[in-house]
Amino acid sequence: MTAFSKVVEVRWADIDANQHMRHSAYADLCTHTRLEWLQAAGFGADEFKRQGFGPVLFRESTDYRREVNLGERLDINVLIAAASPDNSRWHIRQEMRKADGTLAAVYEVAGAWLDLRSRKLIAPPPALAAILAALPRSADFAALPLPQSAA
Repeated sequence: MTAFSKVVEVRWADIDANQHMRHSAYADLCTHTRLEWLQAAGFGADEFKRQGFGPVLFRESTDYRREVNLGERLDINVLIAAASPDNSRWHIRQEMRKADGTLAAVYEVAGAWLDLRSRKLIAPPPALAAILAALPRSADFAALPLPQSAA
């Protein structure tokens, strides 16, 4: 898969009392971009619902590089920074760039897949595993070990 990115505009609702983008808006916009990526790859929210599982996040972090203001446009990409061989565990990194290419923030989530009936972590179905495997890797990509139950 080629690199995926989405351009978003910073809205009034994304701004805090300091007149710049609030911390939680970074997470909201990155989540929206990840869902758009999955939808574009053919595995949208309806498919998660149909198959009875979804993503669960263990950790998320944001490295703020430049202030972002109302009305600015951000180009947000999606990269895989780490994954287990079966893609059951993963770290996704997203770079948020201003219109001039300046890096505004780097957002990263670590997660896995949760079966919504059993409430247990699972490996993704082959179609989703292939989508993850095709995602461009970050320059510092790291292989994660298989979960104990899968080893």
